[in-house]
Amino acid sequence: MVATIEDHPSTLLNPRKIAFRDFVIFELLLELDQLDNEFGDYWKPLCDSVSVEPLNLFEDVQNTEIHEVLIIWQEAFEWSYYDDVLFGVQKLSISKSASKSDLVGERSFQALFCIDERECSLRRHIENIDHRSETFATPGFFSVEFYFHPQNAKFYDKLCPAPVTPKYLIKELGVAEKRDHELIYTNKTHQLIAGIFSAFVFGFWAALRMVQNLFKPKMSPAISNAFTHMSKGSELTIENKSIDDKENNLQIGFTIQEMAERVESLLNGIALTKNFSPIVYVVAHGSSSANNPHHGAHDCGACSGRPGSVNARVFAAMANNTKVREQLKAKGIVIPAETQFVGALHDTAADEIEYYDIDVLSAKNIEHHKKNVEVFEKALDLNSKERSRRFASINTKADIHQIRKAVKDRSVSLFEPRPELGHGTNTLCIVGKREITKCLFLDRRAFMNSYDYRTDPDGVFLTGIMKPLGPVCGGINLEYYFSRVDNKKLGAGTKLPHNVVGLFGVTNSSDGDLRTGLPWQMVEVHDPLRLLIIVEHFPKVVLKIIKSAPEMYEWFINEWVHLSVINPETNELFYFKEGEFIAYTPACNTIQTFKDVNALIEEANEMESNEITHATSENLPIYIHENS
Repeated sequence: MVATIEDHPSTLLNPRKIAFRDFVIFELLLELDQLDNEFGDYWKPLCDSVSVEPLNLFEDVQNTEIHEVLIIWQEAFEWSYYDDVLFGVQKLSISKSASKSDLVGERSFQALFCIDERECSLRRHIENIDHRSETFATPGFFSVEFYFHPQNAKFYDKLCPAPVTPKYLIKELGVAEKRDHELIYTNKTHQLIAGIFSAFVFGFWAALRMVQNLFKPKMSPAISNAFTHMSKGSELTIENKSIDDKENNLQIGFTIQEMAERVESLLNGIALTKNFSPIVYVVAHGSSSANNPHHGAHDCGACSGRPGSVNARVFAAMANNTKVREQLKAKGIVIPAETQFVGALHDTAADEIEYYDIDVLSAKNIEHHKKNVEVFEKALDLNSKERSRRFASINTKADIHQIRKAVKDRSVSLFEPRPELGHGTNTLCIVGKREITKCLFLDRRAFMNSYDYRTDPDGVFLTGIMKPLGPVCGGINLEYYFSRVDNKKLGAGTKLPHNVVGLFGVTNSSDGDLRTGLPWQMVEVHDPLRLLIIVEHFPKVVLKIIKSAPEMYEWFINEWVHLSVINPETNELFYFKEGEFIAYTPACNTIQTFKDVNALIEEANEMESNEITHATSENLPIYIHENS
């Protein structure tokens, strides 16, 4: 941790001069002091008292019989799931190829989501409610990397993937309303007289509020609210007006060309270059929760653990810019004048959506938007019901609106250790057209990145997509994997006694060690399976891509994640093993079907409500829509 801070001082909001060398010297001095305290001023070197040679932590681990058994068991455990998935993807691809059922005609609306697997189910419900809608997925920073400076804030927020160092700054201006503050948490309690006085006045009030929150949880200034990351009515400095318009060596806003490059890159990457709908929603995600030391793990990873609302709003403004559209037109991407982009934020804990800059919509699109909001609301209802089967405290047989209210209450309850289960149960990452998974019930377990091999025969766009898949999706998966297999050593134990340290770590109680990994409440429903990445392209193209960068190739050659490819022309499956793609034939030959996804969720609720404990994950098998 110290070495990381030394290399990246911006890790600390209030920077300190920290060096790893100093830390080691300090640790050694503390140990010497302890030895002096224990043995006096004169003591023999410790090695003279050691009879057993210390372990060489870096020697090769001998492969024993128990290791072989565990490897076989782990692979059997993983492939019993992967095989069903691959068979389902292949069967669906064959049926789609035969029917050629790509969506034709005008779309009612289109929506861009983050690749986050928590959006997998919401997209499915939207498409099921409105068959003329179309959804896409891309990393949730939406190809616009920058620091964000909220009005009156002391620090910048980094809103892009962690390895990226932005050169741009977006500032928030024109915020009329003041942020609400909770008097109970005033810093005046740090003073002697004020502290004594407030202990009696605020202490009594705080006790009443705590009891009230137990029975009627509600949002308050003390709760981390995803929607307050940016003021809905504020102005953003999106367009750079002058080359000299800088702050702390960061360019304020983007030039028209820089905007056009980013919009072009994203639209090409997800193959949304024609057949635009009247409204294209850019839906970021964040998470609200109370009293949660691991809150940052529930926001958008592509936005450095923060909500992506600013990114969604910035990208929408760029795509609506007439000068940007002129440059896109010159490059073959023609966005009709009547098409308008709208930024939005999905709170994945409370299952609510907020929309931005609706006032820019034309009168006709305002009417479209009102109808579309109804679709989103119905989808959010169903999404809450689907999520509720994981929550032991919610009656999944209750009215769907009551279920949604209960889900929202969880997100603001001071007493709820599981406001949401984050990335729990993630197992898949699928890169390809929506058609290859659209009618598969994947149980909220799949990261999805929209991609169409037909617009990228040489894999130029695919290279940019696959580079971060290992560190981002694979990193998330392994974080859950290791925290689940050994939560005491590799995870963080129960989150209940955790205290936040420096906004970058947690300790158990006030004087415990920094804990690595994730708490039990985030992984208790997780099956420890390595991530399976499925790519829709030709094996030789994918092989060339993953070998093009050593840091990308090591994820696959070391089998930290699994990689499979489906040939888009023949629908043959291939699996990457020991440096090459080998043909794969699923052992599975049948798959269950469903007519109504809502009935399927009801069945899932029944299955899980009959479990003795909710501490294990009884995930559903793969289902396919029989009319797909």
